[in-house]
Amino acid sequence: MQRDSFSRRNFLRSMTLAGAACLFRPQIMMNRVWADEKKLRKASFVSDLFNESLVIDGIVNWRAKSLEAVPKSPGEIKRLTGINVGAQTVLVEQLAKFNRWIRAHRNAFTVIRTSKDITDARTSGRYGVIYYVQKPPAGTINMESLEQWKREGLRIFQMTYSESNALGGGCDDGDDDGLTPLGEEVVQNLNRLGMVVDVSHCGRQTTLDVCELSKYPVTANHANAEAVTEHQRNKSDEELKAVAATGGVVGAVTVGRFLRRGEDLMVGGGIDDLIAHIDYMVDLIGIDHVGLASDCWLDGIQVYEYDTTDKYLNSYARWKHVVRRLREMGYSKENLKKLLGLNFLRVYQKVWG
Repeated sequence: MQRDSFSRRNFLRSMTLAGAACLFRPQIMMNRVWADEKKLRKASFVSDLFNESLVIDGIVNWRAKSLEAVPKSPGEIKRLTGINVGAQTVLVEQLAKFNRWIRAHRNAFTVIRTSKDITDARTSGRYGVIYYVQKPPAGTINMESLEQWKREGLRIFQMTYSESNALGGGCDDGDDDGLTPLGEEVVQNLNRLGMVVDVSHCGRQTTLDVCELSKYPVTANHANAEAVTEHQRNKSDEELKAVAATGGVVGAVTVGRFLRRGEDLMVGGGIDDLIAHIDYMVDLIGIDHVGLASDCWLDGIQVYEYDTTDKYLNSYARWKHVVRRLREMGYSKENLKKLLGLNFLRVYQKVWG
């Protein structure tokens, strides 16, 4: 009897479990299908968005091996970037060297000189290169030298590179007295020539002075928010608002030092930190005044090993990962397009014509 009872109990239990499995298995399968479909929809959204969008990276650093990361199919190349042309004294020679290389690879690359060139580059599927100098060359900077650099293709000019110079104060200096008389003259000449004035590495007072003086939009094309990560290279709320007030754009940047949060500033600095900076700046100065900037090698690798970020940012596909995260947070397609490039484009159209 015990055996029969035990067998019946086991039989009933097994039937109950079998019934439960029959009931729940379809739900598990359906959940899996829904999850797969949701994943596919996200991937499709990002892919479609990039196909539709103009992508402008505020700044990358150039090296030959990075070119291997650039898609070989012209249809896949739908990105423009501000190329850092270096900090040497002979800027004309550097620009001429870049121009020779790009002419030799004209099927895949083109120099951007006007806002129309941006449209043409995207239409033709070529990689648009925007020349940007971070450190003003030593020696005399006057209208003649600025005109010469512009003829060679220079379109974005940063006033100081972290340290003070003849134009103004850098962000690494404790005391920033603001623009010098020569600095004021250079800003005015850049306005006359139709070249973008950039303040990414400038000190606080110099940044504010440039924004007050310039008659055209100013950029901090690779800078983050000091309120999120306390670092001298990041911009205070006052500076961020000043750039926005000119109609300009701040490009959220992927460099590890400028992203890290918490007590140990040698740890972290990944996509979550970048998202925090983007979201903070969008809330503070508005979606129309925030862009994106790598400030790393073209292939996504950071220039300095200690600036290495996570696998999402340390990649040529970094902006796709960022867009996916922002979309999950509720950013609309229209606003994502602004972050990807339309905000920078608006500034370039205003300044370059």
